[in-house]
Amino acid sequence: MRKIIVIGAGFAGLSAAARLSGMVPDAEVSIFDKKETVDFLPLLPDIIGRQLAPEFVSSPVKNILSRRKIKFVREEVSSVDLNSSQVFADSRAHDYDFLLIASGSQTNFFSDAKAQSQAYALNSVNDAKGIMEALRKERFENFIVCGGGYTGIEAAGSLWLFCRRNGISARVFIVERSPGILGALPLWMKDYIARNLNTMGIEVLSNSVIEDIQGTRVKVSGGRVFEKAMLIWVPGVRTADYIQKLEVKKNPQGRIIVDEYLRFRQNCFCAGDTALFEAGGVPLGDVPLRMAVQFSIAEGALAADNIIRSLKGKKLKKFIPQDLGFIIPMANNRSCGRVFGLEIRGLLPTLLHFMMCIYRAFGLKNKIGLAAGLIRSCFAAPK
Repeated sequence: MRKIIVIGAGFAGLSAAARLSGMVPDAEVSIFDKKETVDFLPLLPDIIGRQLAPEFVSSPVKNILSRRKIKFVREEVSSVDLNSSQVFADSRAHDYDFLLIASGSQTNFFSDAKAQSQAYALNSVNDAKGIMEALRKERFENFIVCGGGYTGIEAAGSLWLFCRRNGISARVFIVERSPGILGALPLWMKDYIARNLNTMGIEVLSNSVIEDIQGTRVKVSGGRVFEKAMLIWVPGVRTADYIQKLEVKKNPQGRIIVDEYLRFRQNCFCAGDTALFEAGGVPLGDVPLRMAVQFSIAEGALAADNIIRSLKGKKLKKFIPQDLGFIIPMANNRSCGRVFGLEIRGLLPTLLHFMMCIYRAFGLKNKIGLAAGLIRSCFAAPK
């Protein structure tokens, strides 16, 4: 019997599992993940600002796979031997005929031990719950968000909203190493978001880094010291340690460079945030495809299709990404984005973002819970 191993039970891995289930009756399909739940990452900041119930932003993997002929192995992968076609988890070796790596990404602390031990990450529901617990226990006067990317902007806005709704007088800062926020986004979008942040009183400290952390005392370059501060660490992500050790072509984040079929080896595929797709046909030109839920789902499905085709000796399909657009949701509902090539601003992109999140959520209970919480919060948000 052929053995197929999928590493990672996120959007890409579960999309692949849905495709593989029942399509390869003479094969054993296993999906590995150290967590028992899958978290809906795009809504993590809203657990803080819009006070979404965490249970609606997380789903048990076993429940999702309950009707599929997929074996769920709750173990952390420690290494992969590509030459012997083995995956090692909990000190045991698991053979495979085909491998799909879809283990997503994790917070990059850039070897900063103090940040790793004292700052708050925001890459899981447990991270968001940890932040909420700290907010209930301690009164912070400053919130420092390290990182001016998508997550940093959303986290800063959510902290602002939390303060407004709880009558807390505190300042929110975004510390960004680069000259400006949001990297390579269009200038109109960066300007719009910068003005919106200013409206909310959120200050962006560009060309700045975190120099030291001593509990709730945070020092930022330029001699600025913040007391009674909560530090949220979201300057970037990296792939898992076992991927960092793989001898394959990767970018500095550790994302595996794949070909037009999402392969990085004859019997090995990669999808989601772990994959770096650089083939032509990308809407923005020959540049790496950005990390996004829509691409993770599509890549997981295509990788699974190509595994099935490989088993049947058929010609593989090329991955042709379909970019529906993207939205930067803002906590005061003044969001912006580009959808189907159209530039949109204000409440509409906020609603579209949440509609898509509800649509992609796992399980009817979660969809209903998210819909109720988001609609109530969206129209009640401070102006």
